[in-house]
Amino acid sequence: MESVIGNFNENGFAILPGVLEPGTLEPVKHECETLVAELAVRRYAEGKLTDTYPNASFETRLIRIYEDYPDENPTIFRSELHREGFFDVFAHPALLELASIILGPEIRLYPNYSVRPKLPENKRTEVLWHQDAGYTSKEADVLRMMNVWTPLVPVNVENGCMEFIPGSHKWGVVPHEKDEYYLRIHDDYIKPVEADAVRIEMMPGDVVIFSNLLFHRGLPNRASHIRWSLDWRYQDARQPTLRTTQGHLLHSRITPDTVVKNATVWAQLEFS
Repeated sequence: MESVIGNFNENGFAILPGVLEPGTLEPVKHECETLVAELAVRRYAEGKLTDTYPNASFETRLIRIYEDYPDENPTIFRSELHREGFFDVFAHPALLELASIILGPEIRLYPNYSVRPKLPENKRTEVLWHQDAGYTSKEADVLRMMNVWTPLVPVNVENGCMEFIPGSHKWGVVPHEKDEYYLRIHDDYIKPVEADAVRIEMMPGDVVIFSNLLFHRGLPNRASHIRWSLDWRYQDARQPTLRTTQGHLLHSRITPDTVVKNATVWAQLEFS
C-alpha cells in the first residue's frame, strides 16, 4: 500500500495488478453484454439490422450491429451504468480504502463514470493528450481526486492502451485546445515531454489509479476487436464537484447513513 501511494504521489499514477476478483469483474462484463444485446434488439426493431448477431463475441458484437451505420456506434455509456452489476466495482473495499487514505474519509463517486468501447480505427475513440481536470475548469487543480481505470479485455499497444507522462500531475491545469472530438493539451506543454510517455498495458482484474491532473491519452485501436474498459473517479466529498452534477456518496464517517449501501439501491439511482 505504501509503494502504491508513493507512486501515485510522485509519478501521478500506480498500477494495482489483479486487485479485482473475477467474481467482481464478471458482473460488469455481463452488464455490458446486456447493454449491447438491448441495442441489437432495438436496432432490429428499427429495421437497421436483419440479424442481432447473438453468437458474436463480446469483443466484436457491437461492431457487427453498427457495421452499416458506423457513425451511430456508441463510444461511451454513462447513464446506463445504474445497474446492479456495476456497484461492487465502484464500491470495492480495497479501492475505497485506498481512496480514503489518499483523499480522506468522505468519498464521493464523482459524476464522471463510464464504460468505453474503444472501436477499431475510429477517430471518435482516439482520445488525445489531455488532463481530466482540463474538462472541468481552470480551478479543477484544487479538486482532491483519484481516477480509476480497469480493462474488461486485455489491453496493449495494438488495441489502444493508454499512455501517461509521469510527474505531469505536478504542473497544475495547463491550456487545452478543442480538436475535432476532444480537448487536447496545447503543443507548447506536451511536445517537450511527449518522449517521456509510459505505455499502460494491463489485463482484466488490473486497475490503474491516477491523478486528474496527469497528462494522458489513448492510443489508436489497430486491432480487429473492441477495447472495452471502465473508468470512474473518487473525490473528497467535502469539496464541490465544480459541475452541475453531484455524484454519489460511497464512504462517510460524518453521515454513514447517506452512503449508497448496496447494488439494489445503486440500480434505483440515476446519473446525477
